Amino acid sequence: MSTVTAPSASPGQPSAGSGIGRPEKPRPGAAGYLGLVAVAVLLVLFFGWTSTSTLMLDLGFTRLPLYPGIGALVLVGVLALGWRTGAGELPMLGALAVIGVTWWGGSGIGFTLTPLWEDLRRAEPVLQGFMSPNWGFIWRVSDAWLVTLAMAVVATTVGCCIGLFLAMMASPVSSPNRGVSQFVKALNSVIRSIPDIGYGLLFVALLGGTAGGAGPMAGVMALVMFNIGIIAKLTGETIDAVDRGPLEAADASGANLLQRDRIAVVPQILPGYLSYSLYVFELNIRASVVLGIVGAGGIGSTISVQLSRFAYENISAIMIALVVVVLAVDYLSLTIRRRLT
Repeated sequence: MSTVTAPSASPGQPSAGSGIGRPEKPRPGAAGYLGLVAVAVLLVLFFGWTSTSTLMLDLGFTRLPLYPGIGALVLVGVLALGWRTGAGELPMLGALAVIGVTWWGGSGIGFTLTPLWEDLRRAEPVLQGFMSPNWGFIWRVSDAWLVTLAMAVVATTVGCCIGLFLAMMASPVSSPNRGVSQFVKALNSVIRSIPDIGYGLLFVALLGGTAGGAGPMAGVMALVMFNIGIIAKLTGETIDAVDRGPLEAADASGANLLQRDRIAVVPQILPGYLSYSLYVFELNIRASVVLGIVGAGGIGSTISVQLSRFAYENISAIMIALVVVVLAVDYLSLTIRRRLT
């Protein structure tokens, strides 16, 4: 009668029941970590050299600059965590570099947390105003709300139509040729590189702001350009990923480019395109408020006027109503998008 024996463990691996757990991750080299400590010391000296704060940390026997001291503690904590978890030298060097670059950026703009507690008394009337919202003011500015909504609707419709056309021309799948595709891609990159507030300032300067009676027009134009960049980018990537089977079938049947795009491309991207359009409408509600502050009309202009009058209770009511409107639009848009995709 033969007996069954358990297979022996392979060399280098713990055997079952031996009481040995998973093999420990090898520790990083001590020499490498000594080099990282040297880098950390250089960073601490850099912190002390670039710090402009006069705050000092009193240790009893000596006084140290506060912010460089905090930076040194962060470096020590990162090195200890890396040694504890067995992180390699290269990732740890990257972490130290991130800390050093962040400190360099903060020191370049004089970043400090001191105003948070030194200027807190100045914020007291602002906070009191925001804690007592004037609910009746929401209905008194109903016209501004309607202007904001109308700007978002018009800009979404126009911007998404133009964005779809540019996306079709930019994608090599639906574009007439490679030259047109590259040119439209470059054009889309230029349009997308300017933020919505930049377009708002530009069109307010060109057309005139709220004071000149063309504020909403400037806002719509700014939102249209903003929407074109987003829709052309997202829809173009969707076109690049369409199923090539219907395209080959359309080519085999002798369809021209317009027929090919209409039959084989548009039906595949339509759910995604409508989803992007609803997402852009959400963005337009938020962006129109910011554009109104720079003179493009809508509820943002009302906020700007109330801010100049220090009417924080009115601004508080508008901000709360804006949150409710954005959440309602977000929920409605999300529901429709789920049904489309």
